[in-house]
Amino acid sequence: MKKILVSILAIVMLFGFQGCSNKNSKKEEKKQQQQERSDSFNSQIAINTVQNYMMSISKNDMNAAKKLSSKDLWNKGIEFGASDLNILGYKVEEVNEVGKSSLIKVKASRTVDKSPRTTLDTYSIKVIKEEESGEYQVSDVNVVTEKEAFLEGDEIRIRQKSNVKTNLLVDKAGIPQYSFSKNDKGKSIKISTPKANFGNMIFSYMGDKIAISTYDKDSFIGIIKIDESLMTQGAGGDNGGSGGAGGQENQGGSKTPNQKSKAREIPVGKELNALDILKNSAIKNMSFSLDEKYLMAQYELKDKGYGIRVYNVDNGKLIEIDIESEFPIEDFDVLFYSFDLDGVIFDVVAKSEAGNKNREKSGRWKINLGEIKLMKM
Repeated sequence: MKKILVSILAIVMLFGFQGCSNKNSKKEEKKQQQQERSDSFNSQIAINTVQNYMMSISKNDMNAAKKLSSKDLWNKGIEFGASDLNILGYKVEEVNEVGKSSLIKVKASRTVDKSPRTTLDTYSIKVIKEEESGEYQVSDVNVVTEKEAFLEGDEIRIRQKSNVKTNLLVDKAGIPQYSFSKNDKGKSIKISTPKANFGNMIFSYMGDKIAISTYDKDSFIGIIKIDESLMTQGAGGDNGGSGGAGGQENQGGSKTPNQKSKAREIPVGKELNALDILKNSAIKNMSFSLDEKYLMAQYELKDKGYGIRVYNVDNGKLIEIDIESEFPIEDFDVLFYSFDLDGVIFDVVAKSEAGNKNREKSGRWKINLGEIKLMKM
């Protein structure tokens, strides 16, 4: 009997030791997994860090940009200052993970409010994970200008990368003489296109399209497709050349000053899709959606306030949700905030004379462009 009890006790103690051993083993395994997770690099967190960094820059929130940057980046003497060339949109193009860091490429489209200047830039942003804090931080930033468009005289010229040579994109002769306003639902009246001046413009992320505007007291909006082959071949150079087939000679064989003519330079803009004419309005800025299927135009209606219109890039139509009816410009200012993956985000600000019911509409809103659905965020 005594031997039986000793045997039972030995078995119980054996299982007890095994249980403790298994518990200790599981604890060690869990601790090791936690350590591996803390040491590993998460690319999605790095992408989120870059998106927050770009959003901070686009909104000129340089304090937020600094908080997302490493001390080493600050020590390089990076200037965190405001600029009139604002980022209206950005898109993550490429992510490469290198050890415990990521190199993320972002396309950014910049413009100057109410001005015919725009650039398309490629940002190469390195994100690291700080060993002590475990925070993801931007440690290095490089920027390459892919394209630049600007006003020179009465024409818009375009430069590719760092080329000294520029090409003609479009001049006033390339703007249609007549067009329709989207307010004319039946397209019954074709009106004279306002084109005394070139206004705001913006590149698409692919760089194969550019939205332009022209204006006098009204404003015109159009999208130009760019012929990349003409840019690489050269379409006549900066001065376009003169003489040759365009001029007439006098009896001595030379051209008189009045007879000299400048051969018209071939524009690299190959097709213009006229979108709209806005009466008594100025285009403040524009931005393409991330998939480049839509274009947002922020406008200022004289003596009234601010509104936005969103166009389908392919067919030129306004989206089905009537933003101006939902938020009448007499009661609200509607201000573009950004595009995200599936929609356009904007802020609605009730004017001081608006009633309590209208004030409830104030805040940040989004239109899901896939579902064509309006929602308050």
